[in-house]
Amino acid sequence: QEALSSAGGTAPRTVEGRSRRGATPTYLAMGRMYGPGKGMAKSALPYRRKPPTWVKMKPDDVCDHICKLAKKGLTPSQIGVTLRDSFGVPQVGSVTGSKILRILKTNGLAPSLPEDLYFLIKKAVSMRKHLDKNRKDKDSKFRLILVESRIHRLARYYKRDKALPATWKYVSATASALVA
Repeated sequence: QEALSSAGGTAPRTVEGRSRRGATPTYLAMGRMYGPGKGMAKSALPYRRKPPTWVKMKPDDVCDHICKLAKKGLTPSQIGVTLRDSFGVPQVGSVTGSKILRILKTNGLAPSLPEDLYFLIKKAVSMRKHLDKNRKDKDSKFRLILVESRIHRLARYYKRDKALPATWKYVSATASALVA
């Protein structure tokens, strides 16, 4: 280590012989494509896959509630939040053995568009509506391009995954009909 400076402070810490500013971190986090974040924060599921002892609902009751909430028009993530907050079901997968969307698919209640794609299209439609009124909003136009490129990438993934038909195509003119 370097000697302490005459001011009484400590020497800068070094990594591989370089100062701290020039050092590369030990982890490599993939950056977001359309944002500044590195995306390191995430929630951790419990190690045990069995439901907690305090969960009193039976798997059949949970499935019935999921179907009932889906018939009301809730999305799979809204169903999960409702079950967590109102019925005390921490993880549907641990109680029933299958996820919410799979339960909806087996009962024929799954949404036609995947949820994330649906909300991206909804965002793009509202941005286009805004741009019709505010033609000079260049930043909004740029953000719309980013959102639509995300839609195209996600659609490509879902076509490959067979969640969307191979002929499905995002067209901005008819997009408002998809989210109406």
